[in-house]
Amino acid sequence: MIAVLLFAGLYLMDWSSVRSSKKTIRRIYFVILLFYLVWNTLAVSWAGWPNPNDMIQFIFGWADRITQ
Repeated sequence: MIAVLLFAGLYLMDWSSVRSSKKTIRRIYFVILLFYLVWNTLAVSWAGWPNPNDMIQFIFGWADRITQ
């Protein structure tokens, strides 16, 4: 859970560049942040929820077989 909060903090550190952006970019920024927090919180607290690394391996698993 600490890692989730750490990366959310790093994401928020980019706020200075987003603050000067258009309103739609700011909304998208916070939607992505909210999605990220909810997804990772569920992955940490619920054993059945896939974490982002599992999803990346599921989507790009074919590339691992090519490199071997």
